[in-house]
Amino acid sequence: MAIQVIINQAGPLPIKATFNAISDSPLFLEVNGSIWSGAANNLIGIQVDLDGQGVGAAQIFNNGSTTHRAVVPAYIPIQLTQGQHTLVLSQMTGTTNSDQNDFYTAVIHY
Repeated sequence: MAIQVIINQAGPLPIKATFNAISDSPLFLEVNGSIWSGAANNLIGIQVDLDGQGVGAAQIFNNGSTTHRAVVPAYIPIQLTQGQHTLVLSQMTGTTNSDQNDFYTAVIHY
């Protein structure tokens, strides 16, 4: 199975990337990263938008405050046409924070 790395960089969010899809077959978009919240006991995460549409999120429940946390990796089934597309990673909730100490990866599995 081939992969295409779309995002591999430090934060903060939001991060926007354009890429060319090399296939129109069914694919999986994998999203990983870290985030934090100033408040405890809340759901935080990375919102994933593809071509202006929300397609999923990588998230984790945050028990403590001000600690960077790795989200549970998200594997999102997608169907693209060949050609240029736009991927945006952003804060999933108002209590989700990111900074230069957080890192993000988005990969397409063909």
